[in-house]
Amino acid sequence: MAKKLNASRIRDSRLVVLVALAIIFFTKPYFTEETELHQLIEWVGYFLVAICVIGRVYCTAFLGGHKNAKLITYGPFSVCRNPLYAFSLIGILGVALISNHVVLIFTIPVFILIVYLSLIKREEDFLRQEFGAEFDAYCARVPRLIPKFSIYEAPDTIPMNPRFLLRSIQDGIWWFAAFPLIELIEYLQDTGRMLVLF
Repeated sequence: MAKKLNASRIRDSRLVVLVALAIIFFTKPYFTEETELHQLIEWVGYFLVAICVIGRVYCTAFLGGHKNAKLITYGPFSVCRNPLYAFSLIGILGVALISNHVVLIFTIPVFILIVYLSLIKREEDFLRQEFGAEFDAYCARVPRLIPKFSIYEAPDTIPMNPRFLLRSIQDGIWWFAAFPLIELIEYLQDTGRMLVLF
């Protein structure tokens, strides 16, 4: 079940990324590179992507390879039931800001949120079947997607599989790939080497 859910998330996310890339390829950013606002928006985007990557690695450390084998309710999972998705949404907004495309800034995070909310509902049904009353009690005290930092709790030590942490770091590198790709597209558009439709 978990693999099936993950496959649909990956498929839907790739579709959104392809649409976003088409928009970036064939349209110019709203604010030109020379403006201070362009640079400010870009730097906020860089910051959000860095928060996303650090947060996702942190969450993976607490999962430790035990996802779906036991209910993880401590660390970042004590303040939000879906911290990986919350950090991904932050990263997606960051990439949209780096692009400086107003359409992407306002639409891509919303589309991804819709994908995630649908996925979260299916995952919750799965976890409710697996963990029953324990999961219901967890849902009653921990918010679904927006963290409540005042309820944070974590043990002094946690079991962890380094292989999963390494995979999370490797996945994080792909988030940072947006920086040079978007800069390259902007350069090609500015020098007339890439067709701009809008």
